[in-house]
Amino acid sequence: MKKLLAIFLSLLLIALAGCQSSQSTASKKATASDNKKQSKIEYPTKPIEVLVPFAAGGSTDIGARIIAKYLPKYLPNANLVIVNKPGGSGSIAISDLFNAKPDGYTLAMSTHRAISMQPLYGNVKYNYDSFQPISKVFGNQQIMIVKADAPWKTFDQWLDYVKKNPDKFSYGVAGGLGSGAHIPVAELEKQAGFKAKAVSFEGTPPAITAVLGGHVQGAMVQPSDAKALIESGQLRGLFNVSSVPVPYFKDIPLLKDKGYDVAIDSNTSLFAPKGVPEEVVTKLEEAVKKTMEDPEVKKEFEKASLQSQYGDPKEVQKEVNDENVRFAKILKELGLIK
Repeated sequence: MKKLLAIFLSLLLIALAGCQSSQSTASKKATASDNKKQSKIEYPTKPIEVLVPFAAGGSTDIGARIIAKYLPKYLPNANLVIVNKPGGSGSIAISDLFNAKPDGYTLAMSTHRAISMQPLYGNVKYNYDSFQPISKVFGNQQIMIVKADAPWKTFDQWLDYVKKNPDKFSYGVAGGLGSGAHIPVAELEKQAGFKAKAVSFEGTPPAITAVLGGHVQGAMVQPSDAKALIESGQLRGLFNVSSVPVPYFKDIPLLKDKGYDVAIDSNTSLFAPKGVPEEVVTKLEEAVKKTMEDPEVKKEFEKASLQSQYGDPKEVQKEVNDENVRFAKILKELGLIK
């Protein structure tokens, strides 16, 4: 009898253990299912602020507004609000992005230079890899413009003048000394042996206005910002500091074709604070990619004379990394940093 009772109790314990194991497995599956459901982030549920580090009316601002107009088509409920925060060669807006909550509701449409170059001066808390790239949006060149009635009709005539007249030629730069607009000319000064006077402006439009008003003799600008004024005969492009010609102004000579080792391009991308949930990053990247592929968007960029160029987050970060290394070398050679 005792033997039968022992066998019965053993079987009962095994059955109970199996029941508990089954309940535990079911509980784990339910928890995993709940976690999966919780990971589905509803985004966006409120307006998304897009910081632009330069004044309204410039190429970065125009590109941001085109994206803001069409992105809701591919990201339902998206409402992008453009906020212009010029100053500090882009560092004011980018510092705000750095300090923003990483929830996907604060982004920045910025030139790579504002992120790759400014940390080299040691005046900002962020670094070149402090952000989450979303997508590259467009690329551009930079050209030196002067009034159409200026005495220099060619680069060679202009170069002859600045060599013979140190510090007499003044030119506007968006972002100030040491900015991406200033560096190419500073490099040319060193290689060609002349001195010119850079004048700081908060954006390209005010720099162009200053040229037209005779307050400065020239300005370094993205060609899209001056296209209409060049075509109407009010401004002239003297030289291109980029690595490739301007598609619609191929007659403006590249400095590298004039024998100078200066070739700096201007790229613009959408960035978020680091730490934004991966699901939000994916949603934004996919929506921007589809937006950039939209024929209407391509027409808008072409109309604005901007060269749309999609690039994924890894590609953008590589470009920023490479720029940081290159600018560190240039700024040291120019004596602007130690």
